[in-house]
Amino acid sequence: MRIKFIILYIISVFVGKQINAQEITANAKLDTFQIEIGDQVYLKLNVVQPNDRFVAFPKFKNQIIDGIDIVSITKIDTIQSANNELTLTQGLLITSFDDSLFNIPPLPFISGNDTIYSNSISFDVQMVNLDSAAISKIDTSQVLKIFDVKQPIDTPLTFKEFLQHYYLYFIGFVVLVLIGFLIYYVIKRRKENKPLFKISKPKEPAHIIALRGLNELKQKKLWQTGKEKAYYSELTRILREYLENRFQISALDKTSHELLELIKHSNIIEKERYLELSQILMLGDLAKFAKFKPLPDENDLSLKNAFSIIENTIPKVEESVDIVEEEQIDADIEINESVNSKRDDK
Repeated sequence: MRIKFIILYIISVFVGKQINAQEITANAKLDTFQIEIGDQVYLKLNVVQPNDRFVAFPKFKNQIIDGIDIVSITKIDTIQSANNELTLTQGLLITSFDDSLFNIPPLPFISGNDTIYSNSISFDVQMVNLDSAAISKIDTSQVLKIFDVKQPIDTPLTFKEFLQHYYLYFIGFVVLVLIGFLIYYVIKRRKENKPLFKISKPKEPAHIIALRGLNELKQKKLWQTGKEKAYYSELTRILREYLENRFQISALDKTSHELLELIKHSNIIEKERYLELSQILMLGDLAKFAKFKPLPDENDLSLKNAFSIIENTIPKVEESVDIVEEEQIDADIEINESVNSKRDDK
């Protein structure tokens, strides 16, 4: 009984392998079975397999068999069919330079422990057949003549080729020029008793620039001479520049309404300063765009409100420590220069 069981098991395994092997089919096909020497043709390998199986295509180097060369190999293309099968396709571009009739043997495809073979293919390669018209054009008198080897064509050297061959010399030349310029610059600055690098003067605080601008505007007396439009144009410009530099907001490119809305929602100034700014901007728009002539008291109030806005929004001492130190340094320098000049006079 045990022997019968073993025999049945061996038979079932063998039959199962045969069934699995039969589930995979491999086929090889040529675009054409006859070519002339040097022509190229595609050998297409096609495999149909179940989804759960893996099939390894045969590996080639340079030839399929002796006499048939491989020009290129395409990637394996996979197509899913409706009955849970995969169709794998690969193309081999082949050629031959031998006048012969070839027989491409069955090609092996490996799937696990099974090997599936494709069909064999006959492949005929023939010599080039010339018609009588083509043969008549061949000058047979030149066939056996021996000619001298032609010299290489002399072409001018291009800039790209020059860089490819001499780029190290070019880089070295540029470095030497830069070093020479640097030495010249250092010597010149030392002769002029100047530092090697220019020290930029610290930027003035926004409130100093704005207050100076308001004082200059006051001295011009524009509205007193009937130039209300020019007066308010300069006054609003000074205020907008101050707000932009002081609070880092976009004030110059906004309308009066947009600027007031921005300041109102950001709460960067007090309500009283906001009302003063609103008075200046609204009255300025009327003077600039509606040809409105404000009263003298209104013009004077606008200037006072501008001073009030700036003076009440000057940064606190903690925020302007660096500015005070810079101003102190400038003052010390001026004192030293004045002392030295008096000594020179003596």
